[in-house]
Amino acid sequence: PAGLVYAAVGNLRAIDPPPAPRQAHALAGGQIGAMVDRLAMRLREAPNDAEGWTMLARSLAALGRYEESAKAFARLAELTPGNAGVLADYADTLAMARGRKLDGPPFALVKRALAIDPKHLKSLALAGSAEFERGNFQSAIRYWERILALVPAESGFAGSVQASIAQARQKLSGS
Repeated sequence: PAGLVYAAVGNLRAIDPPPAPRQAHALAGGQIGAMVDRLAMRLREAPNDAEGWTMLARSLAALGRYEESAKAFARLAELTPGNAGVLADYADTLAMARGRKLDGPPFALVKRALAIDPKHLKSLALAGSAEFERGNFQSAIRYWERILALVPAESGFAGSVQASIAQARQKLSGS
């Protein structure tokens, strides 16, 4: 399925890596969970701390706590209107919380992100995957071809996108 590009979205971190929490690799899972919970409590008293919401949303997603992460991204999106990256991450996390389904609210977020930045790689990848999920293969191909114009042709991400385009073309031809 369209999982090729959807899974490849993780490779976008190589292009635009999110800031990683320092020393997180040295901490046990329980300690990280406790730290995340303390951050959530702190944000109740500092609800306008966009940096804190960013850290919370990403940390919750990394822990697989997608519903909570989506709520944190929702707050971050309120605090940082016009940020395509936040909207794409919100859409991705919301899709994960919904069983990896991009249709509906996640796709609406992706469309908002693309209205802000038509060249946003993650948003283009998610939009193509959403259209593939819906059976709109030609539309998926159009989104993914836009990615190819923006990334190095020899990159692993470009290879994943090309494979997804080939799969969509195969679906179009009925093979």
